[in-house]
Amino acid sequence: MAINFPGTPSNGDTFTQGTTTWQYNGTGWAIKDSTVSNTVFKTFLADTGTTTADAVNDSFTLEGGTDISTAITGDKVVIAYTGSGSGGAGDVFKTVTSDDGSAVASGSTDTLSVLGGTNIATAVATDTKNVTVNMTAHSINFLSDVDTTSSPPSSGNVLKWDGAKWAPGIDATTGGAGTDADTLDGQDGSYYLDYNNLNNKPTILALSALSIGVELSPLGDGAISYDNTTGVFRYRPPTAAGIGALTAEINDLTAAVTWANVPNANITQTSVTQHQSALSITESQISDLGSYLTSVSASNLSAISVDALSDVNTTTVTPSDGQVLMWDNGNGYWKPSTVSGGGGGEANQNAFSTIAVAGQSNVEADSTTDTLTFTAGSGISITTNAGSDTLTITSTVSSGATSLTGLTDVSTAGLNVSQIYRPAIAMLAVTANGSSAYLFNSHYSGNNPTISAFKGSTLAFDLSGAGGHPFQIQDAGGSPYNTGLVHVTTSGTVTTGTNAQGKSSGTLYWNIPSGAGSTYRYQCTSHGSMNGLISLTPI
Repeated sequence: MAINFPGTPSNGDTFTQGTTTWQYNGTGWAIKDSTVSNTVFKTFLADTGTTTADAVNDSFTLEGGTDISTAITGDKVVIAYTGSGSGGAGDVFKTVTSDDGSAVASGSTDTLSVLGGTNIATAVATDTKNVTVNMTAHSINFLSDVDTTSSPPSSGNVLKWDGAKWAPGIDATTGGAGTDADTLDGQDGSYYLDYNNLNNKPTILALSALSIGVELSPLGDGAISYDNTTGVFRYRPPTAAGIGALTAEINDLTAAVTWANVPNANITQTSVTQHQSALSITESQISDLGSYLTSVSASNLSAISVDALSDVNTTTVTPSDGQVLMWDNGNGYWKPSTVSGGGGGEANQNAFSTIAVAGQSNVEADSTTDTLTFTAGSGISITTNAGSDTLTITSTVSSGATSLTGLTDVSTAGLNVSQIYRPAIAMLAVTANGSSAYLFNSHYSGNNPTISAFKGSTLAFDLSGAGGHPFQIQDAGGSPYNTGLVHVTTSGTVTTGTNAQGKSSGTLYWNIPSGAGSTYRYQCTSHGSMNGLISLTPI
């Protein structure tokens, strides 16, 4: 019987006819021994590189590197160290580094010496592994920020900071002690100058002690005196002789007189009668003009406008024919206004002249008897009752929507209250691959993917497809994390924190804190393999 092997086999393919099985080795078909196990390693991996068998009879060679030998004895592969050292079993440091320089071992038996520097001694105890480092006696000047050499200390000195180092200085324990006045510069510490400790302090008058005393007797040209002991000012007027030649000018105004040189107190009404005809006094110079208006004739009022009255304003609003003066309480004056009395209403009745509708043109009255008409639109009826002065607007639509899905221009697309409870940057649809892994195919591919989110944002998990896989958010260590968690059922029941965890329906919202860590986990509380990472980054 002819055997019809496949025409284009691949390396490793098998073909069975009857009770015999052949396997293709890359060049031909060989009978496969059914008693031999088919479980072998096809690919070997090393720290560096990999190798894969090219045929069923391919060979793998195990070679030794530097100081390494390999040998096969029976079914055993022996790998041995052939170097001159201790076989590489010991942990040693080849390089030792210090603050100044380093040392590198030149061989496996090289020696490292620990030597003491200035004022340092080293010792290795016999038959031990201990190295002892001892410091010999040191002066404080050994410290890098201390200088007792440039200025050697004397008895009683202390170390003071001079801006660059600690150096010997005088210990000034009280203000002004010794001859060092430097304790007062910049008002150091407790060494302030105290005014209350001074002697022979001058007497300083307070402003409240200043006053004006009784007027003194006239003397000469007059003066003002001040007593710096009592703080009293006193005025001394001039004598008649003190004003001298001014007397003649006051009594005789026939000659030119500079008005600034004539005191008002020395001018009387009788002194100026001889020049009465030459005086000119304007209205603005008389402060009490009203007291001199004892009578006014009708001819004197002909040139006076009503606007001259303090509580009348016909300038801001120019009057027109038929208007009257009406009181404007807001501005506090009478102003021209039109009295409207149509329809039997009073002239001062309250009324709306303009009807404003948002998004529409204003409806304005064209006259005092204008009519506003209400017109019913589609699905609306309007009825009036003259007796009760009422207007009723009624919908004539027989029925309407009673739910969101009943609206003709709205599609809920399977949404429920849990999915629109609060805004989130992403709504991840949670499903499962059996009991082995979670899936988030709306945003991620593959089993148990790593979820990325921003700190300070809100992430939502739609658990309607989670089935019997309770969903839990954990910290990096695997403990339940309850901060910012809110769970909402499809009927609107809300739970938070611990109570929001372990749900397999509804929607889980996570308000991620801005100060949260970088790594968290999600975990099915019923199946250990269903878990993955949540990576958080700052916004």
